[in-house]
Amino acid sequence: MLHPKPVPDTSLCMVGTIRTKEKCPCGGKFIAGRRGLVCPDCKRVPRRYFLDIPQLKENRKLYRDSTGHVFDTYERADQELSTIRAEIRKGTFDIRNYVQSEIKGLLVENYAQAWLWRQELRARQGRISQGYLKELRNVVHRHLIPFLGKKNIREIRTGTVEDFMNQLPDNLKLKTIDNILGIFKKMMMDAKDREDIAILPKFPKIEVGDPETKWLVEKDQALVMEQITHPVYRAFYTFLIWEGCRPGEARALKWDWLDLDRERVVIAAGMDGETFRPRTKEKDFRPLPLHPEVKAALIDLWENQPRSIDGYVFTINGKPLTKRMATSAWARAAKRAGVKVTCYQGTRHSFASQAINSGVDKALIGKFLGHKTSTSTDRYAHLLTETLKGAWKRCPQDVPEKMGDKDKVMFFKGK
Repeated sequence: MLHPKPVPDTSLCMVGTIRTKEKCPCGGKFIAGRRGLVCPDCKRVPRRYFLDIPQLKENRKLYRDSTGHVFDTYERADQELSTIRAEIRKGTFDIRNYVQSEIKGLLVENYAQAWLWRQELRARQGRISQGYLKELRNVVHRHLIPFLGKKNIREIRTGTVEDFMNQLPDNLKLKTIDNILGIFKKMMMDAKDREDIAILPKFPKIEVGDPETKWLVEKDQALVMEQITHPVYRAFYTFLIWEGCRPGEARALKWDWLDLDRERVVIAAGMDGETFRPRTKEKDFRPLPLHPEVKAALIDLWENQPRSIDGYVFTINGKPLTKRMATSAWARAAKRAGVKVTCYQGTRHSFASQAINSGVDKALIGKFLGHKTSTSTDRYAHLLTETLKGAWKRCPQDVPEKMGDKDKVMFFKGK
């Protein structure tokens, strides 16, 4: 039995034709030859080509490739046509790759600016902080645009990310490099969610190690507080030291959230820069007990200091403390006391570190600080120096039987 010969699939071959709008200077007409379009009379070839793809209907004529280059050779046009045919077959063809206005918008220098605009909108809506937005702007303008500005975002691959990382300044810390790559990755992930790119490149994992957590013992905190005489600042730092909240949460505190009779306070809001946000960083609602020293400081403020018309607790001239005021006053006092820690380290970090060294349960500390997960509290676990001293203690039954009195003394001293 004879089997019919298979009919070759010519559908792809019928997708698109390479053409030109030029006319040969000799008056001849460019026609298709073995090596492309050529004038049979003078053998000249066109200087510009375009792809005519009837299947695209409205945008059937393409004058540039997916990178924005014009078709200045037949080979470039032929290569792009082959790519388009393959994409149409796979169902991955996207006309936006070939429309000039779309291509321009996909250049990193333009795409990153549009992405920043969307982040600014999120900041105005309170979905990200002003501090984080400032960091995004810094990375985009100082690192992404200078190195990748003219590159199409759809051409960024794992190798591109590696090249970007390798050209970063050598004096940057690993943590800074990790932050820069994290913002780069965030932009690319958002691009994929918007279907502006099809492939998310791989980003390397930077091993930065555990951050150094600086903190103060109670004695050193007292040295700093001795340098602070203004009643508002004293009350403010006393509140931070004993309540363990973030400085922005204390600056946003209002009298309505205090119950001095029942000795409790509710942490329910925060300051984003100088903007009041009706939620904390973790978007939680934390009722906390008032420490006796905090209660006494607050009563003194209530009775002796002018109050804000907006109900803020810690105010100067009727306005809540600014971030700069809060950090600068602490910095000056710490310098006079000979202590090198920031306000955040000397209050919130110190609160958690002192508590964990006193044997307080980690879960309780996390609840007090408003941590959503135990991971945030775990950063203080390596500060258990006082608890670890228990490893030096020996029970009498642990002493080897054959040991002299002098050796026993050395054993119990942990030597």
